[in-house]
Amino acid sequence: MTRKLRFVHAADLHLDSPFKGLVHIPDTLREQVIASTFQAWDQLVELAIQKQADAVLLCGDMHDSAHRSLRAQWRLQQGLERLCRAGVRVFMIHGNHDPLTSDNKWNWPEGVTVMGTEQPDSHFIQNRHGERVAVVTGMSYGSQAVYTNLASLYPFDPEKEAERNETDAEYNDGAPTMSKLFRIGMLHGTLDGREEHDPYAPCSKQELLAKGYQYWALGHIHKREIANEYPHMVYPGNIQGRHVKESGKKGAYVVDVEQDNRISMQFHPLDTVRWLDCKISIEAVGSRQEMSDLLLSTLDEMRQAAEGRTTLARITFFGRTSIHHELTSGTLLKELEETWKEAEEERLEHQESLVWPVQLRVDSRAVSNIEAWRESEHFIGDLVRMAESHAEVGEGMQSLIDEAIGPMLQQRRLVQWLEEQPESTRAAWLEEAMHLVVGMLEGETDKL
Repeated sequence: MTRKLRFVHAADLHLDSPFKGLVHIPDTLREQVIASTFQAWDQLVELAIQKQADAVLLCGDMHDSAHRSLRAQWRLQQGLERLCRAGVRVFMIHGNHDPLTSDNKWNWPEGVTVMGTEQPDSHFIQNRHGERVAVVTGMSYGSQAVYTNLASLYPFDPEKEAERNETDAEYNDGAPTMSKLFRIGMLHGTLDGREEHDPYAPCSKQELLAKGYQYWALGHIHKREIANEYPHMVYPGNIQGRHVKESGKKGAYVVDVEQDNRISMQFHPLDTVRWLDCKISIEAVGSRQEMSDLLLSTLDEMRQAAEGRTTLARITFFGRTSIHHELTSGTLLKELEETWKEAEEERLEHQESLVWPVQLRVDSRAVSNIEAWRESEHFIGDLVRMAESHAEVGEGMQSLIDEAIGPMLQQRRLVQWLEEQPESTRAAWLEEAMHLVVGMLEGETDKL
């Protein structure tokens, strides 16, 4: 079937993000990271031009702050001018990080439409054949914190609103019937609640369904998600990760719309610096050399996964291991980090892609011979037998837990949460506590 519309959906550019907290990385690498939001924007522009998109939808937070820098404004304008020269129309809404106020408006190139703040704006979209094929509706934030349900203001008949905004007579030629237009809603907000994000412009999936739009181009949530299909409700995520909590591929969607309004989507990574948050099991590790070998092999895997990008990584080692005490009380973790950096310094010097440590963490447990201790007359054996006997008796286990966390039982929510935990979970806590204490006592015993 013939495609009638192609658009690029992106959000949360956060141009000129300050990248706070990068004090322990080399200056050359820090410069790469700081430039990464601009480079990702350049790649977004190039993607839209190469794919011959009819339109680009920018769904809020183009800038990182309401007080955007001149550099950020200039770089954004450069990219918009390139898009317009290539025949790509751009539609923008402003979000909580870059609200549209009277003192920060900017004169963008012709071909760029910025949605207002008083009420949703609707506009028609033409494809490259000059056919009117879609109507897009959006609304910008007028302040940094918008808790109003903006979606409730979006019209059920956006075509009528678009007609009122239409001023170009040539644009009306060859217009199809309104029922054939593909409806797009641009919204910077929170759909059905999302963790770790302020609940700006909250709305529900059912509410968006009722509006009758075929595609909701969403922004604000930095994690990529297709929340619904037909009609589509899509968060593309931000185009460049800015810290380890924004790990993985970052980019934008290229969306094709067929004549029957069915769509196909393809995600395109745009990030030039990738953040990774990895957990590595060290269950099978029994020596310092094995630990070093495991780390270096993991770096090679991360390097391949990054596809030539500079990568900043946090690694958490977990599992039971015989070198647990070396990891938690000695210098081994520091030595591993230094080994990691030495392995990457030559790549940094030659400006090659590299994987640089942001943080090494340990969530391991000691390997203890519980069976041997159970049969011994040692104090540790008494501890093991007591813990196992309490685990078999519900009341005994509960009394032991209550005694351990007594001072915290004044917290009503904590008590309620504890009451909701099944007995199997409580038994697992007790077993884990036993392994932890036995491991600590074994370490002290080895010193005697």
